[in-house]
Amino acid sequence: MIENKAIKEPWDCSSKKAYCLKIEDFGTPDEFYKMAKPIRMANCRNEAAEILKEISIQGTLSNKNGLTVTISRSSRTKIVSSKALNNSYSQKAHYLAVANLDKLFMNSIEPWGFELNPNKNNNELKNRRYLYAPLEYDNKIIPVKITVKEYLDTSLGKRLYSVEAINVEIK
Repeated sequence: MIENKAIKEPWDCSSKKAYCLKIEDFGTPDEFYKMAKPIRMANCRNEAAEILKEISIQGTLSNKNGLTVTISRSSRTKIVSSKALNNSYSQKAHYLAVANLDKLFMNSIEPWGFELNPNKNNNELKNRRYLYAPLEYDNKIIPVKITVKEYLDTSLGKRLYSVEAINVEIK
């Protein structure tokens, strides 16, 4: 497993760091291939949005390292927006990632910490966390980057903010 470093990576390299991920970062090869299998399909924005709504209604999501998040209504809208689709390398990969977001989050790892982007509004924000999970798509396994916002006001909790399917095969 990759260890979370005390020194934070530059804010603008979180997608590029996905190229460094290896199968063993997620566990054994058997565990890796099992966690990458999607459990749902979505072929369009409406299908993905409906599944995401159902996932968020179930309450909090937790990953294997104990990080717990919620998905707000505004995050749901952002996650299926045109801008979010354009951040992912493929619309179909994005829809698939959204439809499986609960499973992806459960299997996600946070191998690196990142500085806050000085060009964004960081008021009331403690941290932006970037997690990665494997997803089988188009006969390969790609990383999905999940962004979580952590607030200074702990009553706001941690919120899942965005999803990005990245065009590289994890080997």
